[in-house]
Parts: sequence; structure tokens; C-alpha cells
Amino acid sequence: MRSLTAEDCTDVLVVAITPRTPTGEVDLQGIRDNVSHLVASGVRFLMPMCGTGLVYDATLDEFEQVTSAFLESAGDALVVPGIGPGFGRSLEMARIAAGLGVAGAMVMPIVGPASAAGTSEGLRRISDTAGMPVILYQRRLDIMPVASVVQLCTELDGVVGLKYAVDDIDSFRRIVTGAGKACAMVCGMAEDPSIDYLQADAVGFSSGMANFVPRMSLALLQAFRVGDLKEAERLRSLMVPFEDFRGENGARYSGSALHAAMEVAGLAGGPVIPFAEDVAAADMPRVRQMLEGLLAEEQRLCDDVDGIEGGRKS
Repeated sequence: MRSLTAEDCTDVLVVAITPRTPTGEVDLQGIRDNVSHLVASGVRFLMPMCGTGLVYDATLDEFEQVTSAFLESAGDALVVPGIGPGFGRSLEMARIAAGLGVAGAMVMPIVGPASAAGTSEGLRRISDTAGMPVILYQRRLDIMPVASVVQLCTELDGVVGLKYAVDDIDSFRRIVTGAGKACAMVCGMAEDPSIDYLQADAVGFSSGMANFVPRMSLALLQAFRVGDLKEAERLRSLMVPFEDFRGENGARYSGSALHAAMEVAGLAGGPVIPFAEDVAAADMPRVRQMLEGLLAEEQRLCDDVDGIEGGRKS
């Protein structure tokens, strides 16, 4: 597989779930089926074992199994797993991922004790030793301040992108001004604020909902690119209620809502592992109600593509 480039990040980065069996084991066949569905839907950038994939609570053995399963079914699509959290675990995962032949990796946000100087040094070392291109993931301005991020993005050849996930668009603009020509700037907060950040020169956005409505996410980005803001906003407005549901009660269902949605959509989801929790039975009617409209729109987009392709063949 070729190496990840900044140009590759001008896309929807699908932050993939890790489906599991009812007893909690990784569902390897479910992964292969999910990946095949995503690739058939036009997805070209797959990010397994990130936050949505609950990498924080996965074992290193599971990390290797999951990443391998993605590679088996990805075809020409890029596989860019998350590595981390933490310095040592990032190095271990980078070694595993590089051995499997992934295109690159994303360094997951730090969750333990850290300072700005320590974070900068750690990210430099990870980039230097990873053996592949990396994307940085910014969730905190205190340990990844603007000036430090600009330096990392402009000085390290191994850094090809930044996934920005801080609710501060002014700081994002400053980073784009300082480093936007050196590496790809990606909105890391999914569809809800994606249009605002695309207008601020983000080149793409990451998405969890693209696990089960990939055509909607891809269509939103495409609509923006061709200047059809009305259509981009229409699609965004359809997706925001589900994103709001994921964020309720301290993001209680941030990951598990996606697992539940996958099951409703006929894809592989299954339960989540601790420390996350599954969507409660009492909340599943809301999920099904939201999915009814979302899946109808996804099917409409699929039918439109099939109609265009059918017209070309005839």
C-alpha cells in the first residue's frame, strides 16, 4: 500500500467502529463486511481503531487483528489506524501498524499527565520513529497550543495532516495561516460544524456517521466543493440530530450510538466494551426513528448514483 499524503486528506475520513460479537470478541467477519460496504459506497479513507473504534480500551492483539481485517477488505482505500493514547503505546502500535503495511497512522489525543513542551517532544519522537506518515489529533489547546502545532506541522516531514477537534475556529484559522501549506487541515468534529470549518479552509472532515450513511457524508463534502451550500446545509441538518444524541449526557452514547445504528442499518455493530456503555433499550426507539429518515436519504443518494451509472452504460 502506498504512503499517506496531505492530498489524501481532502476527503471524508471515516472513523470506523470496531464491531464485536455478543460476548465481546472482535467481529472480524463483521469488519470485513462493513469495510466492503464502505468501499462500495465510495469511501476511500478508513480510520480503524480510533476513538470511535474504542482504541483506548482495546488490547494490542485486538489492534493488530482489527487493522489486519481492514486491510484485507479495503482494496485501494487507505487504512489509517489510530495509535495511542500515550507515548509508549503509540510507539508499540506504530510498530505493529507499520509491519502490517498501513498507509499511515493518526496519533490519538493524550489523556494522561502532559505539558505543552512534553507533548511537542513526544509527538516529534513519534513522528520520527513511526516509520510512516502521521496525522496529529488536536483536542486541547493547553498542551497543543497554536504556535507549537504550527511548528510541528511545518518542521516535521512525517506529519501530513492535522485533525482539529477544538471548539475554537479562530485558533483553527491561525493554524491554517501558519501551516496550511505544509499539511492538510481537517475538521475533526464531524458533520455538525463541518461547513464552517470547510469555509475556514479545512480540506475535509472526519465522520462517525459515515459508518452507516457514507453517501450522505460524501455528498455533503461534494456539495460544498461545487458551491452548492444549500444542498450541503440540507444534508448537514438531517445529520445533526443524531450527532446531538451522541453528545447528550456527557457523550454517554458517543460510540455506542454508532454501534446501535449499524445494527438498525443491517451492518455489523454489536456491543461496545467497557468503559463505554451500550444504548439503553429505552433509548432505542429514538435511534430507530432517526435512522428511518437517514437511511431513506442514504438510499435516495444510492439510487441517484445507480441512475447516473445506468445512464452512462446505456
